[in-house]
Amino acid sequence: MICGYAEILKHSIIKDKKFFTWLEKNTKSLIAKKNQELTYAIKRSCEIKIHFVKRDVDEKNLRMTLNFGHTFAHAIEVKNNYSKKTTHGEAVLSGMILATKLSVLKNICSSKILDRIKNIYLKNNLAYTYKKYSKQSSVNRLIPYLKNDKKNNDDKINFILLKNIGKTVLPNKSKITINNFKKLSLAISQY
Repeated sequence: MICGYAEILKHSIIKDKKFFTWLEKNTKSLIAKKNQELTYAIKRSCEIKIHFVKRDVDEKNLRMTLNFGHTFAHAIEVKNNYSKKTTHGEAVLSGMILATKLSVLKNICSSKILDRIKNIYLKNNLAYTYKKYSKQSSVNRLIPYLKNDKKNNDDKINFILLKNIGKTVLPNKSKITINNFKKLSLAISQY
């Protein structure tokens, strides 16, 4: 459930503010597997994914938006040798918070948006996913793995950052050097 929910939440964050607002009210029902809410959430999530895939079949530009939170998530998974202790969904949930924190620090997104996203986690007992990254050392340990992300096409880390609920920065517009990321890692962990 957490793995599926992470992708549903991601889709709302990157494309549909109204859906995100719906999730703020209905996440407990989804996690409790309430059929009507679950059916709606899966359907809406699939529609959002199709929106991106149809516009960029080769995943060279717009479709990369679907990787919001995944730059961190993939680093978390590889660092942990794909251990079952952290599911893909938990890594994505961590990654979305870390990417949103980075978005706030880069003055792309407001802290109110971060608080709104964090609130969904807190209300639904999902905050444990990102609290593991509340120390600079835990964020810095991800750096070697961040450098190897599939979206990177040069020596910078290619993040998908958030402007607002429903709107990200275009792919390839938020590249950060390793040195700049290291400078931001303390702020990311404490934010």
